[in-house]
Amino acid sequence: MTFEGSNSINPRTRADIMVLSHEDDDERHPYWYARVVRIFHLDVWYYGTENAGVSTPLRMHVLFVRWFGHDVTFNAGWSTKRLHRLGYFKGDDPSCFGFLDPDQVIRGVHLIPAFAHGRTEHYMGRSFVRREEEGDDDWRYFYVNMYVLSLLLV
Repeated sequence: MTFEGSNSINPRTRADIMVLSHEDDDERHPYWYARVVRIFHLDVWYYGTENAGVSTPLRMHVLFVRWFGHDVTFNAGWSTKRLHRLGYFKGDDPSCFGFLDPDQVIRGVHLIPAFAHGRTEHYMGRSFVRREEEGDDDWRYFYVNMYVLSLLLV
């Protein structure tokens, strides 16, 4: 799916994204990270009082995402010279999945699996949200690559 500018998202190949954080405290990280699971294209009819009688649908795009959480036990950032580390939320956590307006996406992001920590089934059992090649488990952690990603995501 191509959005304004040159960014596009493909859940099969380049699915990791970043959005602005909505946290208010001073210690917050400025971004939230997610993996796009599915892209939905919806035809929506609005029957409100302002547009009564509209006969053509409005086309909407919606991203179904699996959110990453920051590993707050890991000291990271420019001052420590360590990449930020993320992990998935557990599958039964209400914050695990969500729907997102594509206009909120800042850009695609490059996440590096933390190979030394291995894979786990801790987050979620068998699920359709994973790519086929990922099997039934997830990487325990990912590192956020902090270089400028200047490529066209397809």
